[in-house]
Amino acid sequence: MRLARGWQLAAVLLVGLFAIATQAYAQDISIVPTLRAGDSFQLEVIRIRQNSAQPQQNGKSTTRVNVLVVSSSADGSVIEWVPGASVFDNPQVALNPLVGSAAQALRDIRFQLNLNADGELLGMANQAEVAPRLKTVVDAVVRDLAARIPEDQRKGFLDVIGQVLSVDVLIASATRDAATYLGLNGASLAVGQAVDLDLEQPSPFGGGPIPARFRVRMESATVDTASLKTTTTYDGAALVRLTQSLAKQAGKPIPPEELAKLPPIEMADEGTFVFDRTRGLMREVKVNRRVVVGPNRRLDAWEIRLTDAR
Repeated sequence: MRLARGWQLAAVLLVGLFAIATQAYAQDISIVPTLRAGDSFQLEVIRIRQNSAQPQQNGKSTTRVNVLVVSSSADGSVIEWVPGASVFDNPQVALNPLVGSAAQALRDIRFQLNLNADGELLGMANQAEVAPRLKTVVDAVVRDLAARIPEDQRKGFLDVIGQVLSVDVLIASATRDAATYLGLNGASLAVGQAVDLDLEQPSPFGGGPIPARFRVRMESATVDTASLKTTTTYDGAALVRLTQSLAKQAGKPIPPEELAKLPPIEMADEGTFVFDRTRGLMREVKVNRRVVVGPNRRLDAWEIRLTDAR
C-alpha cells in the first residue's frame, strides 16, 4: 500500500514536472540564428514597387545575395553580405539611370556586418574599406549622368542625385536588406504573445530617423518553424518634416502656405517572418510598406527567401 501511494506520488510529480517543462518550452521560443564560422547560405531578395502616381515605373527586381559566416564566438559573429546582379522585370525601370546605377554600384561589394550573440545587427565592420570603393563607382556614374544634362539644369540635378546616389544612402540601402532579414533576431515570445515598442526607424528617403510604433506577435510555432507578424506605424508629423527637409535639400523649398495644404502622409509596414528552427535561419521574410499621400498610393515590398544553406 505504501508502495502504491509512493508510485502515485512519483507519477504526480513526474506529470507535474512534464507539464512545467512543456509550458516553459512553449513560452521560450527564441529567434536566434545558428551561425558557425565557414557556413554559407544564399538568399533571394525581391523588391516590388507599385506607385499610383508613376505606374510606368512599377516593377520587381530580384537579387541573389551570398552570405558567409566569417567568424563566430560566444560574443557574436561577423558575416559577409555580398549582393549579386539585380534583374528587373520592367524594362523602363532597368533603363532608369538612377535605379540601374544604384544596383550596379552595390554589385559584388563585400559588406561585413557585426552581429551580437543573438544575431542582432550591430553595424558594418568594414565601412572604412567599402566607402572609398563605392565613392569611386558613384563619382564615375555621376560624371556620366551629369554630362547628359543641360548645363543650366546641372546644379539642381547634381543636388538631387547627390542624395539618391550618395555613399551613405547606398550603404543604407544594402544594409537595409540585411536589417530586414535579421530584424527579429533576438526576439523571444510565447505563441500568441505580442510586444509593442516605441522606436526610431531609419528613413527610407535619407535624413534623420523617423519615430514609429512597432509591434511583433508570435503567431504560431511547431518543432520545425516559428511564424511571427510585425506592424510598424510611422509618425505622420515627422514624415511631413522629412518631406520639407528633402525638398529644401533639392533646392525646391516648400513655402509655409503650401506646406499647410499638404495632405496627411501615412506610412506603415506589415511583415511576416518564418524562422526555420531546425536550420537555425530565417526561412522567409515578407515586408510590405504602404505610403498614402492624398489620392496617391505607393507600395514598397521586400520578399527574402532562403534558397541554399551549407
